[in-house]
Formats: sequence, structure tokens, C-alpha cells
Amino acid sequence: MQGKGRMLRVMVALAIPLPVLAHSGHDHGEEPQTAAAVVASTTPQSQEGAALRKEAPTNSIDQAIDRWSAQTAARPGDVEAWLNLGDALMQRSRDRSIPGILDRAEAAYSRAAEIAPQDPSAWVGLGWVANTRHDFEAGRRWLKRALESDPQRPEAHALLGDAAVEAGEYDVAMDHYQVALDRRPDLASYARAAHLLWLTGQPVRARLLMGKAIAAGGPHAENVAWCRAELALMLFQDGALLPAENLLKEALAAAPENPHVLAAMGRVQMGRKQYAAAIESYQRAASLYPQHASLAALVDLHTWTGQTEEARRATERLLAFHADHEHAHDHDDSSAGESGGDSKAAGAEHSHVHGNAELARFQADHGLDLDQAWAEAEAAYRNYKSVGVTDTLAWCGYRKGNLVEARRLIQRALKWGTPDAQLLYHAGMIHAGLGETAKARKLLYQALSLNPQFHPVDAETAARTLRELSAGASTRRAEPGSTEVPREKATEG
Repeated sequence: MQGKGRMLRVMVALAIPLPVLAHSGHDHGEEPQTAAAVVASTTPQSQEGAALRKEAPTNSIDQAIDRWSAQTAARPGDVEAWLNLGDALMQRSRDRSIPGILDRAEAAYSRAAEIAPQDPSAWVGLGWVANTRHDFEAGRRWLKRALESDPQRPEAHALLGDAAVEAGEYDVAMDHYQVALDRRPDLASYARAAHLLWLTGQPVRARLLMGKAIAAGGPHAENVAWCRAELALMLFQDGALLPAENLLKEALAAAPENPHVLAAMGRVQMGRKQYAAAIESYQRAASLYPQHASLAALVDLHTWTGQTEEARRATERLLAFHADHEHAHDHDDSSAGESGGDSKAAGAEHSHVHGNAELARFQADHGLDLDQAWAEAEAAYRNYKSVGVTDTLAWCGYRKGNLVEARRLIQRALKWGTPDAQLLYHAGMIHAGLGETAKARKLLYQALSLNPQFHPVDAETAARTLRELSAGASTRRAEPGSTEVPREKATEG
């Protein structure tokens, strides 16, 4: 397949997904829940693991963890209890940074596998844990073992699709997601497929599919809120900032402490130049679950608003965050994947061996140790040739002055047609640096047409560069070392 991905056969109507929703659901004769607001088509409600299906909506996931922990202690041979405990721990790991929680989940699934080695649910759970650590090689081993018992296991195919997305193998991901959609068209399957459609240049279908994920519902408010946040980010990418903000308000009403929703709100507020509000949203998100995107945004926000000391501390915190996770991964052999969106596992899923694309992008944006940035991005690209990692390596090359290589890489990133204004901006600046004026003008115009508020500083740089190129004022080649992207000052609207 060249460029655009194959179209998914969506079971009922088009909807919207995202790969972060990894679920290990296991079935033992239980009936799926019926949704209160089912779409007209008979789509079943999301099934995200026996433990999660059994919990009443008013019960918290922490209560579920306590309940299944007590059950495993009282009945250590109860495989369902161990599987349910693993599911509950993984659900909690999605929105809270809790030391050792993945180890606990892994231990629960491992115990279930010892009790019932023929039950694929335990192998799916272990694959889920491995994927969350971004150890996709181990994840594939567990998931393929699950498929030996049940070749059409939807959760196993969904998680294998996640690994393929991170590797940039979008055709392979589509095949796996199609099986998941055919076997279990629920919130998780719809959300994954939607994200893939968006990555491969089908934003209208992606938004429709994410809407279907929201309509399908789930046993926890956080899961539906997460999908609302993803749909809001798609709207943001399309320049629809007010609809995105309204959707995020709905999500926050249901899940006010969800870090992904808070970070998405921060991004929209940043686009609207509401910097004080954006700082508050990102600070709340980072306090609940420190992740690169929130920490990097705080550096920029403090810098743009002239808060020099706060910006310095935010930079130190971000670098310490990556150093801490790098040290941790020296022991757990985790690896890096696409941050694209936002990132999908606890912390900065990177190590020296596998590269750190998130840190490389930050360094390139801020002109910090460009040699290290290139080395980190190059190492990441060897393992993960996703749109996001490819774009990062191209941008690092541009910042270092490797313009020809940057052009080769950015063309690879662009081939999927991902509707991302930042990606188009990078491509435009690379072609401008090479003196390819017509191509640069086209790409910068596309970026600003897609979303004129895609970034408070980069959007202004894109507009200024476009004016200069259009007026013939930029006959010189842009200086790649500076890229005219100081990211220093912006005005709050």
C-alpha cells in the first residue's frame, strides 16, 4: 500500500478510536452489558475485562482493586479473581502514576496463567502490560500465544494492532483492528480504528468513528471521557477550537481528574491563547500523571508568558522526568514508541538503546544539544517508523542543518496524509531551508489553512515565512540552526 491506508470495514457506521485503550477482556460465559444510550444499530456496549464489566458504575476502580485483592487472598486458586485484579490495576494505570502498579498487574496475570495455562485471557493480560511498557516484542510473544488458543481473540488482535501502529506498520494494524471490529465492535475497538483512520489521512471517518466509540459507552466514566478528549483533539487539529473546548467541558464534567482530558483542555486553551488557564490545566494533569506532553507544554507556556524562573524549573522537571524513566528502563527493558498523541504508557517510554523521540523533539524545538537530539531520534526511528517519530527525526535533521536528509524523512512522514498542521509546518520549513519556495509555500499554506492556531509561536512563524516567500523577500535560504522558532514570547488573548 502506498500512502493512504486501506479503509476499515466498520460494522455499523463509522466511528472514532485510539490505541491507548488497551483492554485485556476475558469472557467466561458472561453476558455483555447493554448500553443505556445504544446507537440505533444494536452496537453492544464496551467490554473491557470481566472485572470492569462486573463493577457497578458508582463503584470506583480503587474499590475494585481492593475487592479483587481480597478475593485473591481468600481464594488463591480463583483464576477469575486474578484476571479481574489484573484488569482493575491496568485500568487504574491509565490515569494515575503509581509506582509498581504494572508489576502488580503482571504478577496477577502470571498467577492466572499458572492456574489456567490454556485460558488465553492471561496471555492477553501479559501482552497488555508489555505494550503499556512499550516492550512490544514481549507483547507480541504473549499475544501470539493467546491466539494459539483463540485465533480470533479480539483483544489480542487489538493489542497487536497497537504495536503495529507504534512501529508505523499501518497496514498490519488495520488488519488486526478489523478483526477486533468484526468480533467486538465496542468503545475500545472503535477508538483504536478511529485513531488509525486519522493517522492515515481519513479525518472525517475518524471523527465519525470516535463518535461511535462515545455512543457505545463503557463501564467507567474515564473511558468515555478519554474518547471525548481524543475527538476534541481531532477537532482542534481541524481548527475547530470552540467545539473542541465544549466537548472537553463535557468530558471534565464526567471525569474532572482525568489527566488526558486536562492535558487536551490545556492544548485547546493554548491554541486560543488563554495561557493562564492552559497553565492551570497542564499543571493539574502533570500533578496527577506526569507525562512528557504536559511537562513540555508547561516549559513553553512559562517561557511565552515571561515567567523565566518557572520556565527554568519546568525544564529541570522535564529533564529529570526523562532521566528517571531512563534509569528505570535500564532495569525493566522497556522501549520507546510513538508519542503521537499523546503518549500511551506511564512515563517516557524510552531508553538509550531504543531512543527517546519525545526528548529529541523537545531538544530540537529549544535548540538544546542538537547532536544528542539527532542521536535519540535516530535510535527511535530504527525501531518505530511511525509518522510522529519520522517527523521528529526530520525536524532534528533540519535543526542540525541536514536539510537533504530532513527532506527525505519528511516526505516519508507526509505520505500518509496525516492532518497535522505541525507536521505540515515542519515540512514547509524544511523545503524553505532548501530554497524550494513553491513547495514550502504550499505546505505552509496547508498548515495554516488546516489550523491557523496550531501553535502560538510556530503558527506565527509559518505565517511570517509564508508572507516572505510570497513576496519574494526570502531569496536567501532559511538558517536551519535557528529556524526562526524562538518559542520565547506570545501574547495572551
